[in-house]
Amino acid sequence: MERLLAKVEEMIIRKHVHNINFVTPDHFFPYVFELVSLLRSRGHHLPMVFNLSGYQSVNLLKTAEGYADIYLPDFKYADRDLAKKFSRCQDYPDVALAALSEMLSQKGFMDSFDTGDSLAKKGVLVRHLILPGHVENSINALTTLFVEFGADLPLSLMSQYVPVTPQDTEALNRCLTEEEFNEVYSHVLDLGFQHLFVQFPVAQPSECKPPFVPDFRLDKPFSSSPDQD
Repeated sequence: MERLLAKVEEMIIRKHVHNINFVTPDHFFPYVFELVSLLRSRGHHLPMVFNLSGYQSVNLLKTAEGYADIYLPDFKYADRDLAKKFSRCQDYPDVALAALSEMLSQKGFMDSFDTGDSLAKKGVLVRHLILPGHVENSINALTTLFVEFGADLPLSLMSQYVPVTPQDTEALNRCLTEEEFNEVYSHVLDLGFQHLFVQFPVAQPSECKPPFVPDFRLDKPFSSSPDQD
């Protein structure tokens, strides 16, 4: 923990980061909570961001309430069969909706939309990744979010899917097409969501490849990244 704390403090002091983002930290929650407590005891009060899959239990989230400032959950699927096929959790829609409700009850909507600040300090922003060949799932997922939480729910619509290894589902061996993205994006606008972050597609399906793939056999697995050092 001392080494981790030193690394994070270095990022805060030398790199001037404006938040600490814990990506899929569920299985490390006790250590995350300890780290957050230590950082706050040392006077570091920048937002703590919990970047989550959406598939969390309400009880687990209750334990995180005092340590998280911002939740960035996914809402991946409205289709239970798709959730079972791709993530082996057929109950994903129900579990994720309950989890989102708990997160919102704790933190509310992301505050930057109300304050006008460029940096958020508290709240929830829900993300949805559009999957190639599965526009209907996205349309149903976004409709569900609108019905459950309303037009003011902050939403991040993502188009960044890239296959890394060959997939059994043929559509997942390519990137999203512009037509698929536009169909989903038009639906979001028609629903009337007010607070949107939108990731527009930048690559053609024929150019679909990962920007880099870390090699965890190396001491520096992200050595191909310009930010490694």
